[in-house]
Amino acid sequence: MLKACAVFFLIFFLGVSSSFGGSFVAREMESRPGPDLLYPTTDNIDLSGKDTLEFRWVKRDQADTDYYEFKLYKGYVTSADSLFLKQNVTLDDYPVNIPLSKLEKNQVYTWVLTQVFLGGKKSDKSFSSFRISG
Repeated sequence: MLKACAVFFLIFFLGVSSSFGGSFVAREMESRPGPDLLYPTTDNIDLSGKDTLEFRWVKRDQADTDYYEFKLYKGYVTSADSLFLKQNVTLDDYPVNIPLSKLEKNQVYTWVLTQVFLGGKKSDKSFSSFRISG
């Protein structure tokens, strides 16, 4: 009887620990959503009288954030051929300001932002396209 109880306990313990471990691994592999982009996110950005274009987003999980990977592409396509600017942005560097002298009027740009966490894991990518007018 004692042997049967020990075997039952061992099987139960292994079953519980493996299911806990499996859910822990599944949670570790889940992706985190990308940052919420605030500006620019509309089709026509009027920059009359300004010197820079400011890029802003919602900063979440700041204690776990190492930096943000910021990419700016010319056009709608986010390929290496259309990559216009790439920089790592720390929490101290927020928001990102791009001089208007680097941007073309009536040109479409797409910006992509990824949050990089202290352990090296990355969030999903967030992206938005906009056109410079005026």
